[in-house]
Amino acid sequence: MHHPRTDNPEPADECVSHSSISRAPEEIIAYWTPERMAEAKPREVRLPESNPDTGAEQSN
Repeated sequence: MHHPRTDNPEPADECVSHSSISRAPEEIIAYWTPERMAEAKPREVRLPESNPDTGAEQSN
């Protein structure tokens, strides 16, 4: 379950995803039927931009 942070009132431009696994590995494997796998779509992943001069991540 997602709980919003209360110590940062302004939303950030960057998103972070977190998940706690509360299911047994067998239950997860049973969930992913061939039909579900065929209809699954990859999740969009955006990596932080790096500064070409230093290689460090840039903050906006």
